[in-house]
Amino acid sequence: MNLLIKKKIDIIICTTKHLFLLKKLISQIFNQNGNFDIRVIIVHQSNSPNLYPSFLIHKKIKYKNIKKKSLSLAKNVGLMFTKSNFISFLDDDVSINKNYFLKSLNYIEKNKCDLFFSRINQINTELPLSRNMINSDLKINYFNTNCCLSSSMWINLKNRKKIFFDKKFGLGAKYGSGEETDYIFTYLKKNKKVCYSSKAYIYHPKEFSEFKNSTEIFKKFLSYGEGQGAILKKNYEDLKIISLYLFIISILKSLIATILFLIFLRKKNIIKYLSLFIGKVIGFKNYIKS
Repeated sequence: MNLLIKKKIDIIICTTKHLFLLKKLISQIFNQNGNFDIRVIIVHQSNSPNLYPSFLIHKKIKYKNIKKKSLSLAKNVGLMFTKSNFISFLDDDVSINKNYFLKSLNYIEKNKCDLFFSRINQINTELPLSRNMINSDLKINYFNTNCCLSSSMWINLKNRKKIFFDKKFGLGAKYGSGEETDYIFTYLKKNKKVCYSSKAYIYHPKEFSEFKNSTEIFKKFLSYGEGQGAILKKNYEDLKIISLYLFIISILKSLIATILFLIFLRKKNIIKYLSLFIGKVIGFKNYIKS
């Protein structure tokens, strides 16, 4: 990437939390290495917006409040306010190093990616958040989307035509996960190039860190599973045998993982994979295209 040319980037952060919790991330965004023109779009999902912190009073920060807690809706609202070709989505609880934008855009431009996902490491470690996030580069197809999570998602709007998220998927929606997988499927069906690389990475809190008890784990991963199953049912009309194959493999993986963690008496993991298995079956069975 030619550093003499200022690259415009829009960063979309969707949050339901108190705005002062964004202070560290906002500082990291505006202290990136490279010659960038950065705009931050904060979509705050709250019925009663809290006090607006002084660090968010910035000409390059746009704030939008919506009352409904729906992640895909919030992302779509953020997309409506974007003006740049390069759009990055960041979770409100991630941390980014100073070269994250530079490495991500270098990879996107070099490989002509339409959609890009970087690696996500567990916070304060170099271990991946998911075992699917390998230390390599991948061209994404229908069979390897598990390494792609929305916390590190980039859009390259080559033709300025925006594609919006399906509001039935994602946190707060009928199906509580998978909006990024559905988005990937949409891009793949349009023959667009989707990429993953470990060359750029962010940090995310460790799995289970947000849960207080077993009931919360079960409910959350049941919702995740329903989203994953529903996405494959939604795309069955277009993908047929691919969608059915992915569903069968997916539930088998969850079932096998449940059995393995049962052997090793890993309670949280047992609950996770059992609830994922149940959720996937429910989501695939009950999804109705409206």
